[in-house]
Amino acid sequence: MADPHTPKNTPRLKDRLLHPQTRSSAARLADRVLLMGVGVASVYWIFASLLFSLNAETGTFLTHFLNPGFNEFLSRLLVLCFFMIFGSQVGYTLRQRQALDEALAGSEEKHRTILENIEDGYYEIDFQGNLTVFNESFRKITGYAADQLTMQDFRRLLTPAETGKVFGVFEKVRQTGRAIKDLGFVIVRRDGARRWVETSISPVTDSDSQVIGYRGILRDVTRRRQADALKQEKMAAESASRSKSEFLANMSHEIRTPLNAIIGLVELLLASPLSREQREDLKVVQSAAYALLSVINDILDFSKIEAGKLELERSPFNLRDFLGEALKILAVRAHEKHLELAYRVAPNVPDRLVGDPHRFRQVLLNLIGNAIKFTDSGEIVVFAQCDSLENDRLMLHMAVRDTGAGIPTGKQALIFDAFSQADGSTSRKFGGTGLGLAVSSQLVSLMGGRIWVKSVLGKGSIFHFTAAFDVNTAAPAAPVLPADVDLSGLRVLVVDDNATNLKILCEMLASWKMVPKAASSAESAKTVLTRMQQRGEAVDLALIDSDLTRAGTLSLVRYIRSREAPAARITLMLTTTTAKTADRYNAEGVAMVVTKPVRPSDLLDAIIKSLSQENVPIEVVKEKRSGEQETALPPLNILVAEDTPFNQKYIRRLLENWRCRTTIVENGRLAIAALANQNFDLVLMDVQMPEMDGITATLRIREEEQKTGRHIPIVAMTAHAMKGDRERCIEAGMDDYVPKPIASATLRKTILRILPVAAPAPAASEAAAGTDAGADLAVLMEAFNNDGTFFKDVAGMFISDYPPMLETIEKAIDAKDVELVSRTAHALKGMARNFQADTAAATALKLEQVAAAGRLDGAGELIRQLAAELGRFETHLKAMMARVTG
Repeated sequence: MADPHTPKNTPRLKDRLLHPQTRSSAARLADRVLLMGVGVASVYWIFASLLFSLNAETGTFLTHFLNPGFNEFLSRLLVLCFFMIFGSQVGYTLRQRQALDEALAGSEEKHRTILENIEDGYYEIDFQGNLTVFNESFRKITGYAADQLTMQDFRRLLTPAETGKVFGVFEKVRQTGRAIKDLGFVIVRRDGARRWVETSISPVTDSDSQVIGYRGILRDVTRRRQADALKQEKMAAESASRSKSEFLANMSHEIRTPLNAIIGLVELLLASPLSREQREDLKVVQSAAYALLSVINDILDFSKIEAGKLELERSPFNLRDFLGEALKILAVRAHEKHLELAYRVAPNVPDRLVGDPHRFRQVLLNLIGNAIKFTDSGEIVVFAQCDSLENDRLMLHMAVRDTGAGIPTGKQALIFDAFSQADGSTSRKFGGTGLGLAVSSQLVSLMGGRIWVKSVLGKGSIFHFTAAFDVNTAAPAAPVLPADVDLSGLRVLVVDDNATNLKILCEMLASWKMVPKAASSAESAKTVLTRMQQRGEAVDLALIDSDLTRAGTLSLVRYIRSREAPAARITLMLTTTTAKTADRYNAEGVAMVVTKPVRPSDLLDAIIKSLSQENVPIEVVKEKRSGEQETALPPLNILVAEDTPFNQKYIRRLLENWRCRTTIVENGRLAIAALANQNFDLVLMDVQMPEMDGITATLRIREEEQKTGRHIPIVAMTAHAMKGDRERCIEAGMDDYVPKPIASATLRKTILRILPVAAPAPAASEAAAGTDAGADLAVLMEAFNNDGTFFKDVAGMFISDYPPMLETIEKAIDAKDVELVSRTAHALKGMARNFQADTAAATALKLEQVAAAGRLDGAGELIRQLAAELGRFETHLKAMMARVTG
């Protein structure tokens, strides 16, 4: 197509090609040559006739023209034929030339059309670098108009750095006469933009094959270059992310390993006789160690979330009890600052949920911990309400309100960024990395919610977040009163100087159809009692805060005891509980003590026990302290593979306290050698060790066991905290996994879970099953966190589930299906251990081991023995269930 900017004589591509007018002129010339031949032959005929008439003696011109003689006719005919043949030959030659020209013109037209319509630019330049030919795409790539490119120096399109390189290649083409492909360089468009291009360069030759210039195809590859650059950046970022993950895993191990020794040895020292000053110093060390562990966990969580490698778990939990447990973790810190810590769950919020309670607790503790840190006086209250509930899918709305310093409006969005705080100076005053809220924000997002804050400077803050959970419709919705317990109409005096906590307690009591009488101080409580006495009413129960100001708690307790006589049972709410405190209040006639923040289930248990007719000594409703039942662990011979001296010392001391015999080796190779020379009950295997790591050692041990048919339990100990570490250990053949720093209670529970506890003597076992059903009840209730409802639910599931499992084993024995026998016996063993049915668990273990060895000899006798033991235990379990309230 013609360019309007192209002037006359412009040396563009199409101007060099043959036009249709030229082809028509050639055709007409061939026709004229033929006619000229005919004309010349005719003129000769006339001329010959004239000559013959002049030379002949007879005849006229007309006679010789029309009727020549024979000889005369023959000569004229020869001349005429000569001219006709000559004209025809010339015409043929010209027509052949015309056909060749037309073919060439068609080829050049096709070539021109292709070059004009391709997306790549076509160009030709002379030796001086001037553009002599170019197409439309070349013009578009460079951004110039056609008249601006005509005879323009090619150097103007290049950067100074590229000019020497490009013209050096042109010179090489000139010298060698060979084309060069894929030369890449940068051109500068007319608008100043720089574009990456690639070109091929070949020589332009004349008819004598002499190089007279260069031609090439120019392609814009800027987008491809940018895509390649992005790909390289992405690969670099992924590589950096992998390196960071590896670094964090190694860092976690290197920091957690000595930290494990510090925390463990401090825990052991605190259990030994110490002076008051020594105990206080060790508690400072312990607090600092846990603070450091918290920072490490924040960094690891932030990195895992950022890398998309953190996945949420799904497990059922009780919301109201869960919140109480979570708040108790920080209750001591709040009490030390004289802050009231409470929580309220709206009545319409379902209690049994399914989700990730660990990450939910992490967000809550982060927000509550920050509230305690930045609040000097007042209260911190956690609210839970239903944002939406559709198809058993709950959007839970949580709020943490404090009476602290508040956050400026301009800083409220900043606090959710990593490594940021509302005021940079606070990092010195209060400490912190600024990662907690960033991690919480991302965790909330993973849980399908969002997080935000509302705050007024000087008046406190409210942190809100939402999270999605499934509702467990198969479980009870809230703490349920036992069928034989009726609390409706009971008058309860509730005394608490914190208005929020007072309101929450009254709501709890009203939900159980009790009649709360609220008082905000000891004096107002006495006034309430006086008015009730005037109306002829009496108090059935008094629920009193232990931290009342002014008149004090003890004076109120004595006042109630003196006026209401023994009929009024008193339950005290304590922020901290010690044996000394319990003894003091027991002497004053207090029936029960429940720790704050008060969980509904704890309060309900305390009320029922307070109102019972039994004259029981004071009890403290709280969580079991670690180490209280360490004697339950049987004496074991344990092999420990650990390379760190600090951890070796801690593990040895811990196991010796549990009456276990310990052998320490420094790596996996020595562990294999020790197992070959001695029998052990258990192996505690560190994962990362020199010479041979724990994973490799476990694989070797399991290979040897395939030959012998034996199986020794192996528990992994690792400071690695990245995704997949537990799965990697289990796949290698380990039986369980204990993360570092190792908590003594966690390790003890793990050992008890995977090893059968020595069974009691038959007489004792029979006695327990026959008459003393309550002998083991206290121990079992501690294992079920003193939650009577939970205990009954799980016990009912056990009683209904184990008979079909016994039938499955019997059928599998008949079918000689050793794998099914082993798998079902293993499941029964775990179920029995949950209820500390040690005799049945030991029999199930024997059956599992027989099947795992591929033999079923004696399996029939073992299944009959197991059925009998489980039947006796079922009777024992039902007796315990009858004694449990809640």
